[in-house]
Amino acid sequence: MVTSSILSPSDCTPRALADFESLVSKYGTVDPQGLTKRIRDAFRLLFLRESNGQLVGVGALKRPQLGYRSKVFAKARATTPPDEYRVELGWVAVAKSHQGQGLSRRIIGQLISLAENENLFATTRADARAMRFAVDYGFKPAGKPYPSGHGYDLVLYLRIRGGD
Repeated sequence: MVTSSILSPSDCTPRALADFESLVSKYGTVDPQGLTKRIRDAFRLLFLRESNGQLVGVGALKRPQLGYRSKVFAKARATTPPDEYRVELGWVAVAKSHQGQGLSRRIIGQLISLAENENLFATTRADARAMRFAVDYGFKPAGKPYPSGHGYDLVLYLRIRGGD
């Protein structure tokens, strides 16, 4: 049975933070530079673990600085002001051994419910599967796809507080 816990990074053990970073680095599409600090600066971290303690999925709610948000919104050529979207949903990653079991949906659903009263933004690869996920959770694309710098395009998605 897979159980979830949502913690502030300051409430996590160093081992839990390292495990989170390892899973994100292995299965997520993330810039590794400064990742350790960004994880420690996150608002909330979600951990999915098997009954034996094995970490099989992660996700986060982040509160990035306006400078970062402004860059993302500018790259996407979004017309919405980034100061209206202070919380980012991200670092959703599931171990290969547990993919196809709906765990990404579980992670996203739990994190969204935690931030129900916030406008959210997220970036994801520009592919059909990711786009369906985003729309299923009330996110709408903003602007245009833009190069990630890692050989694929990203899309900015926005979700208005209380969206379905």
